[in-house]
Order: sequence, then structure tokens, then C-alpha cells
Amino acid sequence: MKKSNIRGFMIIIILTGLFVLLISDTEGVLSSGQKAVELCLKVIVPTLLPFFIISRLILNTGAISAIGRIFGPVIRPLFNLPGSAAFPIIAGWFSGYPAGAKYTSDLYKKGMITKKQAERLLCFCNNSGPLFIVGAVGTGYFNSPELGLILLLCHIMASFTVGIIQRFIFKDNSEENVNVPSEMPVKIEFSSHMLTDAIIDSTAVLLRICGTIVFFAVLVQTLETAGFFTLLSSLIAFVTGLNISDYIKIITAGSFEITYGLYLLSRSMAIPVHLKILLTSFLCGFGGFSVFTQVTFFCPPEIKLKKYLFGKLIHGFAASLFTGLFLINRTVPVMSHTDNIYDTGTSKTIMPVYILILSIMIMYFLIAHRHGKKQRRLQ
Repeated sequence: MKKSNIRGFMIIIILTGLFVLLISDTEGVLSSGQKAVELCLKVIVPTLLPFFIISRLILNTGAISAIGRIFGPVIRPLFNLPGSAAFPIIAGWFSGYPAGAKYTSDLYKKGMITKKQAERLLCFCNNSGPLFIVGAVGTGYFNSPELGLILLLCHIMASFTVGIIQRFIFKDNSEENVNVPSEMPVKIEFSSHMLTDAIIDSTAVLLRICGTIVFFAVLVQTLETAGFFTLLSSLIAFVTGLNISDYIKIITAGSFEITYGLYLLSRSMAIPVHLKILLTSFLCGFGGFSVFTQVTFFCPPEIKLKKYLFGKLIHGFAASLFTGLFLINRTVPVMSHTDNIYDTGTSKTIMPVYILILSIMIMYFLIAHRHGKKQRRLQ
């Protein structure tokens, strides 16, 4: 039998098996699907939709050129990327997965960054957002907004670290830096149809993202009900001789779908709290294959995602390292669990962080603006 026939036969068996599992566990499918939809409505839609619409307007109106001029003096020496890359980086921190990937793809399609620059930018700009880390993970899973803020801080620090690392590992000196020359005037145009197009495009993109989240949530729940993760973890524990079945199960589930993996992790009684926090930090940084699938939606085929996977692994380990260093000789209040795992009522806690970041951005804008004026006067 040819290899292609064997592969096709195996695919048919796997898909048929999954179909049977879905039918046999309708209650679990319904429950996991409802939780995934709830996550989309409470976290994903309000977090991503406004950013997607604004980002589309920024790209279509030409405002991205102004952003590139403002942040170019910082982004270029730090990450060896053009100033326009600042938009996916900042938006990725604020709006979460997979906003950074979408904005990177948009810049590439607009011709504002090259293929290699897009691949390097993807390494560190596609991140978990504050609403998910502080709201869903910190408050919802661990009932600790303080822990959520710690995870968020370490997550951003890890993103910076990966960005600096990729600057030296993935060099592309042969390519020209794609950027808007500082002497060119910035043209910003706006028309009413731009807003309509932005809303339609953003809604369609968001529907695909939510569909992916629901699918992977149902898939992971189905595999869990069938005992797949338990069997896999038991086999690995048997081969290695280590009693780490709980760790393997959670990491495997989280690698498929981050939300369900973190849910299992927060409910585990066999894993110490500090290790829970470290694994949570890793999974938030890595993202899982559900996020990877969302990234493939946006990236053209010519953009290879090997660097992205490498960057996300480094991001996960770096986030865990920073979290571990931060928790040395510290006690983080982690309260008892509640059923409201998607609670996002932490705006009062997040607001000071947003104000601080916004203040820094405004100060930088003013300094860069004055510096630009001085340079123009000297010319």
C-alpha cells in the first residue's frame, strides 16, 4: 500500500473516531462549547473587535506612517525592525491573541515590512492580552487579580526578551529596511466607506477566531472524556519512570487549547501552587496550537512559521523564568476557586496599568516630537 493511501486511511480513521466521540458525548460537547462561546462573548469579542476596527482604519487611512516615524528611533535599535512594527507590538500587548499576527500580516500585505521582518516580528508580537491574563486567568481561574498582574508583567518582559533575542539570532542584513522616510509628508485620508469596510472585515475575522476557539475547546473536552490525555500521560510516566502524569496531562491539554489547559491546571490538587503559577506563565506565553491555527488564518503561505514557534517556546520559558524570579520569597494570595471562571470584572485593577503605559507612551511621543523638530531645524 502506498504511503499516500496509508495516510489517507489514517486520516479517515481519526476523523471517524472523533465524529463518534462527539456523538457519544453530546453533554460534554454542549458544555465545553457553551463555555467557549461565553469566553468569546465576554473576553474575545470586546477585546479584539474594537482593536481590529481601529487597526484597519489606521492602515487604510495612512496613519501607520505617522506611527512608524514616532516609534522608529526605539523599534529599530531594539529589534532591528522598522518603526511601523511598533503597531503590532503595542496592539498585541493590549488586545491579545491573535491581534499581533493579524497586524503583522496587514503590514506585510501593505508592503511596509519584508517577509523576513514579518517572520521575526511574529516571534514576539502575538501575545496574551491583559483582559485574558488578569481577568480570566488571574481573577477567574485563581481568584487573584494580584497574580494576574504579576503574570501580565512577566509576560510583557518575556515578549521584550524574545524581541531582543531574535534581533541577533535571525539577522536579515541583506534586506532593505522598509520604512517611511522621515522627510516624506504623512498623508492621512478618511472616508465613510472605510469605517464600514473595517467593521465588516473585522467581524469576519473575529468570527473565524471564535470558531477556532470553540472547535478546539470541544475537541480537547472530547479527548479528555475519551481518556486520551490520561492515557498519554500514563504512557509517558511509564516510559520515563517518573510520576508526572498530572503535569503531562495539563501541558498536553494546554498545548492544544490554552483556556482549557489553564482551567485544568488551576483545579489540579496534585501540583503545588508555585508550580501551577510557573506552568500558567509558560502556557500564556506559548499560546497553544489553537492560537497557532489562528495565526495561519492571517499569514500568507510564503511566511514560514518556524520562527514563530521557536519564539513562542522561548517566550513561554522566559515568562516562567521571570515569574519564578519574581515569586522568590514572595507570597501571592490565591483564593479558593469559583465556578465563574470567565469573570472579567477587573477593570479597576487593570486601569492603573493602562494609565501608566499610556503615560509613558505620551511622554515618549512628546520627546520624539521635540527631537524631530530640533533635527528639522538643524537641517
